[in-house]
Formats: sequence, C-alpha cells, structure tokens
Amino acid sequence: MELLKTPTVVGSIGRHLSIGDRLSLQQVSEEVASALRPSDLDYYKARLSKTHIIYDPQFMDPLLLDEFDATTAFQVRKTSDPTKTCVLIHSLLTDYIKNLMALDLTDEDSYGSVFGSKMISEQDKARILVNLRKYADMDDADNVVYLETSDKVQNFLNKFTKIKFDEMRDNFDNQDYSIVALLVETLNILDQEENMVQFFKDENKFPYDFFPDTILDSGNQLDKEALSTVIQDLVKYFNDKSRVIDECFGQQLPVMLMYMESVLEKEIIGKFLSDECHKNMEIVPIVYYELLVNFVSNLNDSLNVGKNYKVMTRTFINLYFEPLVAQYLEETITLFEENSIEEINKFEKDYEEQDKLEQENIYKSILNEYNTDENKTNKFELLTSFTKMFSKSDSNAEEIKFKTNLEVITKNLKNLKNYINFELSSEIINQAKAKVDSVLVFESIDGSVIDKKRINEHIELIFIKLIGILEIYHVKPGFEKAIDVLNRYDPTEFKSLESLESLNTVEPLVKFTELINIGDLIYQMLEIFYENELVQKKILDKNEFLNNANQAKKRFEATLDNFVANGLNIGIDKLMDEIEFLFNTLQLPNDFNPKSEDIAVTINGPTKCAKTVVKLLSNHINLLNGSTEKGVIDVFQQEIGERFFQVIVKNIKKRQISTNGAIILICDLNLYYDFIVNTLRQKNITPYFAALKQVGQLYLISKDDSKELGKLIGDLSKFNGIFRQEEIYEFVTKRTDWLKVRKDVEKAMYGLGITDCVIM
Repeated sequence: MELLKTPTVVGSIGRHLSIGDRLSLQQVSEEVASALRPSDLDYYKARLSKTHIIYDPQFMDPLLLDEFDATTAFQVRKTSDPTKTCVLIHSLLTDYIKNLMALDLTDEDSYGSVFGSKMISEQDKARILVNLRKYADMDDADNVVYLETSDKVQNFLNKFTKIKFDEMRDNFDNQDYSIVALLVETLNILDQEENMVQFFKDENKFPYDFFPDTILDSGNQLDKEALSTVIQDLVKYFNDKSRVIDECFGQQLPVMLMYMESVLEKEIIGKFLSDECHKNMEIVPIVYYELLVNFVSNLNDSLNVGKNYKVMTRTFINLYFEPLVAQYLEETITLFEENSIEEINKFEKDYEEQDKLEQENIYKSILNEYNTDENKTNKFELLTSFTKMFSKSDSNAEEIKFKTNLEVITKNLKNLKNYINFELSSEIINQAKAKVDSVLVFESIDGSVIDKKRINEHIELIFIKLIGILEIYHVKPGFEKAIDVLNRYDPTEFKSLESLESLNTVEPLVKFTELINIGDLIYQMLEIFYENELVQKKILDKNEFLNNANQAKKRFEATLDNFVANGLNIGIDKLMDEIEFLFNTLQLPNDFNPKSEDIAVTINGPTKCAKTVVKLLSNHINLLNGSTEKGVIDVFQQEIGERFFQVIVKNIKKRQISTNGAIILICDLNLYYDFIVNTLRQKNITPYFAALKQVGQLYLISKDDSKELGKLIGDLSKFNGIFRQEEIYEFVTKRTDWLKVRKDVEKAMYGLGITDCVIM
C-alpha cells in the first residue's frame, strides 16, 4: 500500500489498467484519485480515439450522454470531457460486459442472460453487441483484459449472428417474410450486409433448368417465339424475386441490384445467351434488343432499388453484353463476305458443271449420229471415239467438227446472259440490307451500347463490302467471260445462204445487251440500296465526294460502264462483220449491173440484200432502250450509223454499177436513208446518208453527159462536205462505162485528160 502513496507510481499503474480497474483504483482513496487525475485526460482521450470520438475543448454539451443508453452509447461524436464521456459509456455497458464474461458460450439457452431480465428487442440486442465490441476495442490499456474481453465479445457476436442467420433461413423457407425483414434489420445492425446478400443468392440460386435447350431452330436460325418465351419467363422470375426482396429487405440493402447483376453476368448473358449467340452471331442484335427493351420495360418497380432500377439494369446489360456486340460488329461483315463469296462460288461451280454436262451431251449427240457399232461399244471414251472417226473419214471429221463447233458456240451464245445472275446478286443485296437492318436495331434502343457514329461507320462498311463483292467476284468475271465469247465469235463461220436470208439478229450483240440489262438492274438495286439505306437514313451525305462509300459506288459504275463500252464496241464490230458478210454473200454481182440493156428494166424496189441488212439493223438499234441512260443509247446508235455508212461505202466501191443498175442502187440508198431518218433518228449522221443518195446520182447520169458528170464531181456541196473529191472520183470509177467517160470526166475535173499530156 505504500506504493499507492507515491503519485508517479500510481500514475504509471493507472495508465496500464482497464477502464473498470482504473475506476476501481480511484475508489481506494482520495490520494490515489488525486494521483490518477493528472493522467486522466490523456488516458481517456486515448481510449476514445479508438472509437473515433473527437476531443474538442470548445465543444459544449451540458447534458452529455443523458439521452443515450446501451444501444446508442457510441453515437456521440465530440466531447470536451473525455473522462466523463468514458465513465458514462462504461457505466452504460459494464453490466453487459460482466454478464458476457460470466457466460458459458456452449449453453445457447443462457445467451439471453447477457442482456439481463429486461425485455429487449432483437434489434436492440444487436446494437448492444455492436457497442460491446466497440467498448472492448476501446478498453485496450490492459492487454490481458483486452484480449480476454475482445475474444469473448467476438465469439458471442459470431454465435448470435449465426443464430439470426439460421432463424432467417427457416423463416425464409417458410415464406414468413415479415419476420425475415426483422431479422434483416438485426443483421444489418451487425454489419452483415455482404453475408445477407450472399445468403439471398444462396437461397435463390438461378435454376439450372430455367432455359430451353436452345432458342435456335433446326436451321440454326433464331426462333423468335422461343426467345420471346425466355424473355417473358425472365421478367416473371425477376418480378417475383423483386417482390420477395422488397418484403424482406425493403430499402435497407441493395440486394436486388446485386442479385440482378450477378444473375445477368453469370447465368443469363455470360452463359446461356452467350452460348446461343456464339452458335449464330447474327442473332446478337435481336437478343440485345429483347433484353434492353422488352425485358427491362416489363420489370415491375422495385422498392429495394428505387427509381433507378431500370436504368441500372440497362447498365448491367450493356456492361456484360458489350463484348458480344463488339464481336458481332467485327464478325458480321466477315461472315457476310464469306457467305456471299461462297454463294457466288457455288453458282460458278454449278454453272461450270452444267456447262460441262451440256458440252458432253453435244459431243454424245453428234457421236451417236456418226458413230459405228464399234465405236458405240466404247461409250465412256468420248474423245477416243472422236479420234477414231476422224482417222476413218476426213469428210466425216470435217462435218463432225463443224457441227460440234456450231453447237458449242450456239450454247455459249445462249448462255451469255447467264454469266451474271440477277437473282444471285439480288439475294446478296438483300443479305446486305438485312445486315443494315440488324445494325440499325442498336440505333433504335435508348441507351444502346454503341453510338450513332459507330453505327453509321459500320453500315457504310457493309455497303462498301457489298459493292466490292459483286464487282470483284461476280460482275467483273461475268463481263470478262462474255466479252471473251464476243471476241471469239465469227459471224461468217457457220452461215448458210438460207440462214442469211432469214437472218434477224446478231446473237452475240443481243445476248450481250441482255447481260447489260442485268448489270444495269444490279446497279439500280445498288442505287436504291444507297438512297434508302444510307442517304435517307442519314448514314452519309451523298455530296461528300471523298466519302469511301461514294467512291466505291463510283468505281462500280465506272467498271460497269467500261465493260458495257468494250462489249458494245465488240458487238458493233460483230454486227458490222455480219452486214459485210451479207453484202459479200447476198449482194449479187448483177444487182447494180443488170445484164439487160433495156432501159425499161423492171424495178422491184430495194434489193433483197438491202432489205435483209435494214431488217437486221432495225432489230439491234433499240437493244439498249430501258437498260441504260439516253446518252449511252445515242452514242451506241450513232456508232452503228457511222460504221454502217462506212460498210456501205466499202460495198459500193467493190461493185460495178451500170446506169440501169443505178436505179436499183438508189433504191437501196433511199432505203438506208429512210432507215436513218425514220428509225434510227440520229440527226448527226443524217448528212452522211444524204451524201450517199447523191453518190447514187453519179451512176444515173448517161455516158453522153460525161462532162456534166465531171462537173458534179467537182461540186462538193452536193455531198454535204462528207466526201473529198478523190473519194467521189473513186466512186465514179466503179461505173461500168468508166473507160468511156474517163476522158471527159477528168477534163471537166482538171481541165485536161490523160491523152492531152505529151511527153517531150
């Protein structure tokens, strides 16, 4: 006891005592109390700092802790008197500490003794236990007491918490949600928020058999009815859970959001829908739309979450669906390109197989016609059979070769228009439109994970890819094959006199114009696609000439125009070859040089050759009508007219024309002129044919008027400036009486004749 009379010793001892022991020591004597008093402030400040109660000397609270009890002891935040505050907290909680320290934790029936005989709600018990834990943490001056008290408080708190969770589980299973709500309040006081959320998740695990086996049909396409059913089931499921959560948790804990996020991430999007989308990425936009629109909009309001319930749900959907959307955008164009090229390749393969089969049938048909019994036994060696026949008979070989080539060329011409397939192109364009429609689904959704700029760029890319696919893999190869067939066509190779007389069309040109029609239809469809899907929907501005989509469209148009121009040029060549062939075969030598010298020779109008030529031309000049713009048609028709003019001139220069025959020539030239004026109707070339009519007059003038003939040659105005004097002179040399009129003609033209020249 002598030690207690020394203030420094007492102060040192007091600093290492628990609050209860220090207060007890103060009761020993006034001297001891006085010795402890100087260290009270620091001692109690140190205790309060453990519970974040601030010491503020200026703080005024005359009724310090008067309104507090064991459940609210630590609600004080400031104090100007740490000693008084600590003593009062100790007085409020010391009985509970004593009861707890005396408790046998193995005897759950005695747990109620901790709280005394007074009736206390479960929530207040929880508050007292939380305060006891704070008190134990605060009372740490005596390490032995601190460890013993803290351990006992924590163990009891754990057991109490477990009991409450067990009670909550039992009542939850019995759907006594009002009792669960009270237990939630109790456990919330005990800082069991995370454990309660986990408890709800554990008690409400997403059913493993909730979803159907798939939402795709047998063709791996989206079954919209199945998806709709899934969305309806999800709405019902979450509305049921939301109702339970509202009853159990109210607004105490954000359980609904945590539960919603967890299930969306791990079960709905992260598992089932992700698996289904990876089976067919094309369903991503529709699934996303259904989730973000039809699922979210049909969720009932949630008391637990509040007014942001649907906003937050959309946020979760975007968060976990965004990787699928990104993958879809990345793969959709690749898939579109691969599928389109595959369709084109299949078309090409099928066409080649059909072409091969048709060619084999041609060979077999001709082989059967000429084959001997010996050759027929070797039916699988087609080429060998041909070789055998060729070796047996040269005449047969030539005939077979002729017929085979004729049939093959006829087949190739017939199939010319099939090199570009409108139905295939239309299907690919429709697929591109479907891609655009799918991407635009994202634009129709409020709060979509992708913005307008990204959507526009993606649609633009679809259009560019569409044009590239059609141009590179279908249109360009198709026209190249067609032009190759045109180039190899020889109109003179397989014609007979009978076929010439009934000739109506030049098949390559007709078939090529049909191909042009198909190409133009494809371009028109692309133009409609461009206007409807890109311009009207404000994906791009058509006036931005440097825009990639605009540039791609112009390149396609230029490619088409080049092929059309090249093909038509070749086609016109073949048409003119055909006309030349007609002139060389149907134009008889005596057409313009009748044998009869009778001036009254009967005139039956234009020659059969002229009529056939005009008929042939008439059947070709309007081939492009309706398939391309008027400017192209005019160029095409003018080119035909000019080239026809050249062929006529060439034909005249090859003939011998008598005065009587001139009448027939003039009939032919009048027919050509009428064709140009009334059928072709291209005013630019009318002067050429008017000049040709004047050429006919050169042969009508009698040899007795040879001087007048010479004057006519010198009058270039008669020929509209179309022909030079040398050309007119050449025409005149084709007169049958040229040698008789030559002297007078040349003298009229040059002032002297050849016979007037004398060598000195």
